[in-house]
Amino acid sequence: MATAMKSAELASKPAESLSELLKRGRSGDPSSLQKILQNPDLVDGFGGNLAMQAEVSFVNALAGDDLVFKEVLKRKMERLRAELAGPNPTPIERLLVERVVACWLQVQDADVRYAQAKDLSTKWGEYYQRRMNHAHKRYLSALKTLALVRKLAVPVLQVNIAKKQINVAGTVIGKEGDGVE
Repeated sequence: MATAMKSAELASKPAESLSELLKRGRSGDPSSLQKILQNPDLVDGFGGNLAMQAEVSFVNALAGDDLVFKEVLKRKMERLRAELAGPNPTPIERLLVERVVACWLQVQDADVRYAQAKDLSTKWGEYYQRRMNHAHKRYLSALKTLALVRKLAVPVLQVNIAKKQINVAGTVIGKEGDGVE
């Protein structure tokens, strides 16, 4: 609760004071560093979330100065993230969804760069094809890992009726609160 209050306090301050706080922290002021480290959003935003920084770099490289394309791409990735994560993802599922989205972005980047390349030599054409293939393999591997983690997390239903035992291997889906988990 105290961290949330401190986060809200920092977030409510004007951008200039936040900018000044970051400037002082980067120059070695320990008091500003303490204030920055108390805010989890700032920690994630300024170095604690390297995956997000990589994503921003890819988006900027793909979109350049085109703000519309940049925003549309970000929203596509948010939707993809939400669809893949589902309503209650585990921490490992969240990490794997982040990897899937990052790999999806890398596949798109490789495809776009190849499609936009003009008058390629055979050597450069092969380079782009290898880049596309490697990105695609990483993407499929991330998807497969996410699917495997979800499959391993699904309980197997076993029903004993009188002296006959019925084992059903598969997904057990129940509504929240009905006792089926």
